[in-house]
Amino acid sequence: MTQSKHPGNAAMGTLAWGHGTDGTLSGGEKIRVIGNLAFVQVQQALDTVRHRLGLLTPAPVSLDALMPPQTALVEDALQLATETHRDALLFHSWRTYLFGALIAAHERLDHDPALFFAAAILHDIGLTEHHEPSLCTRCFALSGGERARDHLCAKGHGGETGRKVGDAIALHLNGWVSARAHGAEAHLVSRGAVCDLFGAGRHRIAPATLAQVLERFPRDGVIEALRFETAEHRKGTRPAIMTGLSGGKAPAEPFG
Repeated sequence: MTQSKHPGNAAMGTLAWGHGTDGTLSGGEKIRVIGNLAFVQVQQALDTVRHRLGLLTPAPVSLDALMPPQTALVEDALQLATETHRDALLFHSWRTYLFGALIAAHERLDHDPALFFAAAILHDIGLTEHHEPSLCTRCFALSGGERARDHLCAKGHGGETGRKVGDAIALHLNGWVSARAHGAEAHLVSRGAVCDLFGAGRHRIAPATLAQVLERFPRDGVIEALRFETAEHRKGTRPAIMTGLSGGKAPAEPFG
């Protein structure tokens, strides 16, 4: 059995953890990822029960109030996303940001909106056309996080900002990302992405607000854009584990 060579002190999914490796999980890490996904499912089941009992009634939030601040970090991240993403993938990234921001508003989770937006809008850059290395070579969340970090640092943003954005992107495939361990921004990227793909957390978003998000950023073509059924991920990486658990089949429409 091939042994992974991740730095011993680096948290699973971070850029440091993936440095010099392809993102292949150890046996224990595979169990952790599966456990994270199970935790998300249990949390969603509890949300559904609370929603049916009338105990989970989020207030509507204006989308205009959730738009990212006009900062250089936001502008530079959005420019790269616009240049590299097709509409379906770009809209998924926008929904990831908005769903995460709405969950944060409901849970009153303090975060840096510019940093969160930069990570959310670029979290799937590793799936874009012409991105290197290829999916079968390395986990796309790691290579995407490195690309976003390097781009933002080249634009003059500090190394710590680049690292935080890169880590948030690299971590999002963990299934569940601890806000205490990795920061609210990384936590929200994961929450937003999982909400858009599987619907987890949707009951924490008011139906009227959810409808506005889907109208402004429609879901048409999202499964194809994410290459959920067609990508050939490197064996043993987080995306390979996740798609393997579903049998390679796309998840059911979560907002139908």
